[in-house]
Amino acid sequence: MIVNSFNKRGNHVLQMKSNINRKSVFSLRYIRVYFSSRKNCILMLASLFLLITNQSFAQHENVESVELSEKMILELVEELKNKIDLYYVEIASIPDILNQLEQLKGDSGLANVKSQQDFTRFINTVLQKNDQHFSVSINPKNSGLQNKESWFEKLARLNFGFERVDVSDNNIGFLSFWGFADLNETSKEVISNHMREIENVDGLIIDLRDNGGGSGQTVQYISSYFLEGRQHLNSFYSRASDSFEDSYTNPAINFPNLSQVPIVIIIGPKTFSAAEEFAYNFKHMSRAMLIGKTSKGGANPWQYFELQHGLRIAIPTAKAINPITQSNWERVGVQPHLYTELEDAEQQATKLLMRKLTKH
Repeated sequence: MIVNSFNKRGNHVLQMKSNINRKSVFSLRYIRVYFSSRKNCILMLASLFLLITNQSFAQHENVESVELSEKMILELVEELKNKIDLYYVEIASIPDILNQLEQLKGDSGLANVKSQQDFTRFINTVLQKNDQHFSVSINPKNSGLQNKESWFEKLARLNFGFERVDVSDNNIGFLSFWGFADLNETSKEVISNHMREIENVDGLIIDLRDNGGGSGQTVQYISSYFLEGRQHLNSFYSRASDSFEDSYTNPAINFPNLSQVPIVIIIGPKTFSAAEEFAYNFKHMSRAMLIGKTSKGGANPWQYFELQHGLRIAIPTAKAINPITQSNWERVGVQPHLYTELEDAEQQATKLLMRKLTKH
């Protein structure tokens, strides 16, 4: 079956729909399918096989396990304590986190750690109970991960995260994307093309169920299509500079209909970070109704710090402060207005919008 899709710049192309996994569907978004002859079909299928095969090999590439001695593990725990004490933004929480790390020295679970992978799995379970953005990982510079595709590289390769942009027979738009890509001229063009696709809808569903976050600048940019003028979205406090940076919409982006249409945003447990900011902002600005499940709960921007023994840690060094609530969604997640099963969310969102439009 042929379905409408978009190429890298958001323009329509024809795409073959098949029963393959979601990651393979991402990789197929740039394949233009023409059925003008049997030869073209055969060439297309051969290319498709190679693409999926290569992707599978990349996904299963193993990184050599590096063993850690007991001495190295204790050194890492001490270094984590020092880094968190110096850089973590939630200063009031630091003593408790340091105490948790100190107590690990006598923990049987830590005694079972034998490698880098063991250590990262174990320590992240501890740290992420305090902040979802804490993350200890293998440093790519000191491993076989140098060529691993980053989050933003993957977004750029896969249509900047946009999975589905369409309009129903009832003139309800549907916008689904799994990340907020880096903001640049190419991503702006893609976003603008997709917004034109839904520019004249009567209502809009924004699906963030699988959106894992990304660029705060892109949150600002996309928000600007749905809000009039220059509006204060969020503020970010940085511990390092002891200062605030405010985030505003861009008043130069003027899509009058989109700034007025009713919006329903779908969120769930996989909705994280920048995607949570987007939903949280729109909820408290009374710009959208949120349905689904509570989001993951990560509100603090982070940066990497190198650790010894080939590891690194992502430490939240700043925090979001909403101008309306004077708070954020850290650890508690964004709460929807209406709780619903995620598999029913699109149908529920459509009903809500149709009911609202009928009243008018």
